[in-house]
Amino acid sequence: MDQTWLKTTLERFKNEQDPIRKFLKETKLFEEALANQEFEKTDLLIRKELGGILNSFKESFRKLEEGFVQKAQIQNIGKTNPATTLLDRIIMKVNSAGYGLNGLGTGVKATQEEMENLLNHDFGMLTKVGDLQKEILETLPTSFATNPEAAIESINKLFLDFETQFEARNSIFLKK
Repeated sequence: MDQTWLKTTLERFKNEQDPIRKFLKETKLFEEALANQEFEKTDLLIRKELGGILNSFKESFRKLEEGFVQKAQIQNIGKTNPATTLLDRIIMKVNSAGYGLNGLGTGVKATQEEMENLLNHDFGMLTKVGDLQKEILETLPTSFATNPEAAIESINKLFLDFETQFEARNSIFLKK
């Protein structure tokens, strides 16, 4: 995906006006609640894509474990569990990520600039997850065959780095 996809999707959501949204936008109470909704919808699409890619790693781990069973490598069975657990935690963070103290009852509303920064950050994470995917899918089977502990440690480090980079999105909403 490139930046034009992001702009096109954002514009599509911005121009999407069903009758109920049109009515609610004209009501002062809901006007503020519906502001910047196109950013939230686009970001949700991006995070769903991120979650899907991350979820595919679990299939890689499952196939690796399946290979251990077929080859009767009992000593390696279950060694991918720490990476799978960490991956589950990251997927949950990606899928349930919020927008800071953004809402009707908080008194704090994200600015359009903050929403754009968040959208660009999460869109940039797609590139990072692509790099992570390449690293894991290309090196996992061979590195695990030679040294399973080091391979899982390496994968966990990659996941922790990704998690840290993803969580940097929270600093976008820190009011100065």
